[in-house]
Amino acid sequence: MKIRTANELKELNAALDKCKNPVWLMGPNDEAFNMMDEEEYIEGIIKLAEDHDDQLGIFTTSYEDEMTMMSFLEKMAA
Repeated sequence: MKIRTANELKELNAALDKCKNPVWLMGPNDEAFNMMDEEEYIEGIIKLAEDHDDQLGIFTTSYEDEMTMMSFLEKMAA
């Protein structure tokens, strides 16, 4: 996953705003960013803007949040 445009960033933020529990951006080497925490969110966005698209994944802690993020990811893949 990689954020390429300002619109994609807005859509990610809208999806995160709908989530009620932690949403994690995870990568290699035990990298984990809680996207609900302001400081970790900034670090995570920097990683998403860099060229790590095949190494980062979104993980949720609830089914409802998973459905929200899946909807966002499906839009990104289209």
